[in-house]
Amino acid sequence: MWIILIINALVAMAIAYFSLRERQEDFNLFTAGAVFIAFGLALILGSVPVMNNFDESSVLQFIGGILIVLGIVSLIVGFVTKAARTVSLRDVAIAIEVAAVCLLYLTHNSSLSFMNLVVPELAAIVGLVLFIVSRRQMN
Repeated sequence: MWIILIINALVAMAIAYFSLRERQEDFNLFTAGAVFIAFGLALILGSVPVMNNFDESSVLQFIGGILIVLGIVSLIVGFVTKAARTVSLRDVAIAIEVAAVCLLYLTHNSSLSFMNLVVPELAAIVGLVLFIVSRRQMN
């Protein structure tokens, strides 16, 4: 499990480095809200395979719920203050990649089964695809 965690952490760090290296936009509450919601949803979906382990599933659900509420509040504040209503796919990709690494770390004490790896690896793949799509849109 540690090897999978290290590989996913390296991929997430590479994506974060390459996407933040060329960053030229300002902070946007609308994007921040979308990032919080994406991260929270990934954590809540990651709690499904470990539902039998109350400690891990409750932590994932609690943190995911808080992030979703913060995301909704940020979206509302961004909507009310007439902030730019664009969502950066790069930021969402970074959030999903980091969420995949967090899921792997928080569930590493569970037994190494295929079901415990499905959601984190799907999240990592979705984050990688979003990063590639955002790179193609920029070029």
